[in-house]
Amino acid sequence: MKRALHLPDIEDTALEQAAEWYAVLRSEGAQQADHAEWQIWLRADPAHQAAWAEVESIDASFKGLIESQTSQAAKSALLESASHSRRQMLKLLGFAGTAIISGWMVKRYSPWRDWLTDVTATHEQYQVDIGQTRLFTLVEGSKLWLNTNSQADVSYSLALRRITLRKGELLVATAKESATFYRPLVVDTPHGRITAIGTRFTVRLDEYTTHVAVYEGAVSIEADKSGQIQGLKAGEQFEFDAQTLKAVQPAEKAREAWTRGILLVDDRRLDDFVRELSRYRTGQLTVAPEVAHLRIMGAFPLNNTDLILTSLTVTLPVSLKQVSSTELQLIKK
Repeated sequence: MKRALHLPDIEDTALEQAAEWYAVLRSEGAQQADHAEWQIWLRADPAHQAAWAEVESIDASFKGLIESQTSQAAKSALLESASHSRRQMLKLLGFAGTAIISGWMVKRYSPWRDWLTDVTATHEQYQVDIGQTRLFTLVEGSKLWLNTNSQADVSYSLALRRITLRKGELLVATAKESATFYRPLVVDTPHGRITAIGTRFTVRLDEYTTHVAVYEGAVSIEADKSGQIQGLKAGEQFEFDAQTLKAVQPAEKAREAWTRGILLVDDRRLDDFVRELSRYRTGQLTVAPEVAHLRIMGAFPLNNTDLILTSLTVTLPVSLKQVSSTELQLIKK
């Protein structure tokens, strides 16, 4: 069980070890030598004691649930040898062990959340193609909209409802579960975790950042690497990456208009508008430098991007040029 500890990772490492010890000691195959070795580990470092106290506190909070829900099959599995790997040992814990350790995981974003959540989780994958937007109703009642060319994985474990945004953009309207226990709903991106608090919010994944806008309720965001935390309430938005949380700004209505099939713009540069429009069509769409600065505003129907381009040639001093078989360009008329 012993391993080298590095200061930046000491909390996560101690909690990981505490999870392993929990699995070993709760096994009916645990030996007196296991308890003796655990005591040595526990006394070796204050971080170990703090981690074990955290596991015990979560154990207590889930105790009633575990006693009523743990199956006889899971109990029998605990008779297996305590010499399994971390992943194998947590699988032996099954329903009950995931509840305890996942309870801690929800409280703090962690590098090992992925394998831990997956122990007893069920999984579904949702995606839409370029030019499509679609509403999905999740099994526990939450509403999930996906914007053009987007993909999200949804998983449910005992203690967590988790959406992983793989690409593109989504909007979530969270449902209150009817179960006797509460499972937070989170959205994960490569940059961090967004935890919903009775919320309706959008998440957009770009190459270097994640953008979040809240329209109802509130969310809590935690950056993956820095651990910085920021709360957002209805009417606020901001961007973040794995290290940095940027300044909070008023939420733009355009950030959710796509769920109604509308591309909404308010005094936006033409090149910015065309860049956004390009997400909804195949091929390349560009703007000549001499007209890139022109301003545009309005509400445009996303089900016909060709019509949108035609309307631009009517309202602005621009025309469309076929540059190649795959590229259209807006040029000066």
